[in-house]
Amino acid sequence: MTDNLIRLDLSKFTRPDVVKIEDIGRKLRLMHRWFRFERREDDNDVGGDCYMIYSGDKGPRTYVTYSLWRLYDGEYELRDPQRKELLASARSIDRVIENIPDEFFYTGR
Repeated sequence: MTDNLIRLDLSKFTRPDVVKIEDIGRKLRLMHRWFRFERREDDNDVGGDCYMIYSGDKGPRTYVTYSLWRLYDGEYELRDPQRKELLASARSIDRVIENIPDEFFYTGR
């Protein structure tokens, strides 16, 4: 009975999602930190759409990296690629962004 069903793919970030990622950059620039983000299409071990976000300054740890994922079911995840761990998972990108660790915004001295 389910042979003729097509799986709905909700994995693509929407334009409002990308604007929210850009807003993180505006906030960081006000804090005199640099910010960069890029879409990763080759990194599909999780299965979905991925944006890598980077921030940094001239402190002892020059930059911090996290990945934001939108999965096939429309859920979002925040991952730490260095430690290979899941930090947050939610149905809203806002809930995931709230869980970005403080080290992304502030230099650890």
